[in-house]
Amino acid sequence: MNKFLKIFSAVLAIFSSSSALADEPMLKSTSYASIESKIGKGKPMMLEFGSTSCHSCVIMGQTLYKLKQKHPQSNIYFIDIYKDEQAAMQYGAVMIPAQVYLDKNGKVIEKHFGKIEYSELEKKLKSLDML
Repeated sequence: MNKFLKIFSAVLAIFSSSSALADEPMLKSTSYASIESKIGKGKPMMLEFGSTSCHSCVIMGQTLYKLKQKHPQSNIYFIDIYKDEQAAMQYGAVMIPAQVYLDKNGKVIEKHFGKIEYSELEKKLKSLDML
């Protein structure tokens, strides 16, 4: 019975932390079709590939929301891989969350897989002239 209680407690902790995450807003997903015409038009951008059912992706979505609030002019987009699977494949988003950084001509200059802390991401985007 002790093993059952440990497992139950672990599952409960996961769900309680997930519900706390749900209280924070995250960057809304954008369809790839709605931004495709903006790619390569003189402004660098970041494409975040993820899913709202992925814990790490939700955390990244919240980080991106905070960044977008601070830097509303930034070209940062969250693309749901289940709604835009073809775009995820096109950019090689083989794991999620995945960040794809595009230069002003639309060329992929870097990719990162996994979560990134707010301060690190802000520093990265500034270094790539995206903020």
